[in-house]
Amino acid sequence: MKFLVATILVLLSIQASASKLASEISYLKSFIANSPCTFNRNGDLHSPKEALEHIQKKHDYFEDDIHTAEDFIEKSASKSTMSGKAYTVICPAQEGQGQQTITSRTWLLRALSSYRNQHNIQ
Repeated sequence: MKFLVATILVLLSIQASASKLASEISYLKSFIANSPCTFNRNGDLHSPKEALEHIQKKHDYFEDDIHTAEDFIEKSASKSTMSGKAYTVICPAQEGQGQQTITSRTWLLRALSSYRNQHNIQ
């Protein structure tokens, strides 16, 4: 009986973890798609839609290696696999600030942190 309860708890934990991962990655993809920023990949500028298409292809390729939202960012959305150059995003000026260029890794980690804080996720 104890083994059955332990097994059920492990399975529920795995299911919850997979659901959390899917939710976080879905949020990050939506964040990218709805961004007003321009994406710089190896010196070429891309729209959010183009960036997301590329990131999705990399996500599909590295899917077996992605166990956390941070893995998704690192493997799919932070740098070129070919050149090793970091991806950057160029965001429009906001009130009191000029145009901002930031690495996509930092940008997405901030978005993930904000999402987790809003949803009380550790």
